[in-house]
Amino acid sequence: MGLIQLGPHVHTVQNQEPEVREFSDLFDTTVLSKLPVVYHMRVDESVVPTVYAPKKVPIAMKDKTMAELERMAKLGVITTETDATEWVSAMVAAKKKDGSIRICIDPVHLNKALLRPHHPLKTIEQVIADMPGAKAFSTKCRFWQIPLKLTTFMTPFGRYRFLRMPYGISTGSEVFQRSIEHLFDGQPRQIVVDDILVWRHTLQEHDERLKQILHKIRACNMKLNPDKCQFRVTSVSYVGHLLTADGIKLDPNKTTPVQQMPKPDDKQALQWFLGMTNYLSKFIPHYSDITGPLRELLKQDVEWVWHDLQNAAFQQLKDAVSSPPVLQYFDVIKPIVLSADASQHGLGAVCLQQGAPVAFASHTLTPTESQYAQTEKEMLALVFATQKFHDFING
Repeated sequence: MGLIQLGPHVHTVQNQEPEVREFSDLFDTTVLSKLPVVYHMRVDESVVPTVYAPKKVPIAMKDKTMAELERMAKLGVITTETDATEWVSAMVAAKKKDGSIRICIDPVHLNKALLRPHHPLKTIEQVIADMPGAKAFSTKCRFWQIPLKLTTFMTPFGRYRFLRMPYGISTGSEVFQRSIEHLFDGQPRQIVVDDILVWRHTLQEHDERLKQILHKIRACNMKLNPDKCQFRVTSVSYVGHLLTADGIKLDPNKTTPVQQMPKPDDKQALQWFLGMTNYLSKFIPHYSDITGPLRELLKQDVEWVWHDLQNAAFQQLKDAVSSPPVLQYFDVIKPIVLSADASQHGLGAVCLQQGAPVAFASHTLTPTESQYAQTEKEMLALVFATQKFHDFING
């Protein structure tokens, strides 16, 4: 009715619950937290240090980039550097969806020299497997919270040095995951890099768990980004998936680019399309069979000719992505049924609980496997299913 208007600095209006308002100090974006962790970057001494010249910043982004550098310096994320340094990386100014600028570095040679901590990162499958019956969700964490000892970068406005772990470091995800897991050890949560996920079966249980996590965040001197936090919702976008009270769905942000993609006109475009859909394959039954005619065109001895068969497969794959099934959360208590099948081009399998799919899987037959007898293909499909869903059925 036009009675309420949003100003330029108001993006959404939310009625925060009392449990969240109690922790309003955690959402102060004018103060940068400092976790009790320091990342000492170790480099391979045999690698020769590299100093990059500054990259050009587009004229239209120059003022915003300088303003962002000043804001980061005021927050204590970066500082000007005047001393001689062995390693100097290039700066990258990336434009975010809201029009603001994100300052990253492009440490190509430094990344090659960094000694990785090799901390395992969780997959979305591992996270989902620990969430049977999830109904209520809250999520988000924040980068820039781990102090850093080494990173100088060059800009058109002079040299700066990061005081906190920046975007672009190859070891960043592993270090952040390890640090947050250590700080929240024993807490009821799931962590994938900079995402902290809190879930529970009922709203009351969820609020108790959320309050416990927020107390821990305060104790760790951590700050949260209010624009990226979601509290007490029935669905949340998490690592490319939509976790809902009804089950796991595909994130529309992942499916929309596939639906809008034009028909491939060469092998490279087809590889790009199949690469995008492969990530969604666990939601698509008989994925290998559908993509069989398309993969034929990728063979080296096959000339690129787009026939009706490929066009039908291309459209069928788009349709499958536009209306994927809802996957159920795996429950270790419920009985498991594996169903597998074999065709001329591939193998298909599905893990079921109480008649509902938990995950789909497919495998393209090799030239040797495609010559198996049909009974052997069927047995191969069962072997593939047990191997693919080993984490579900073992034990």
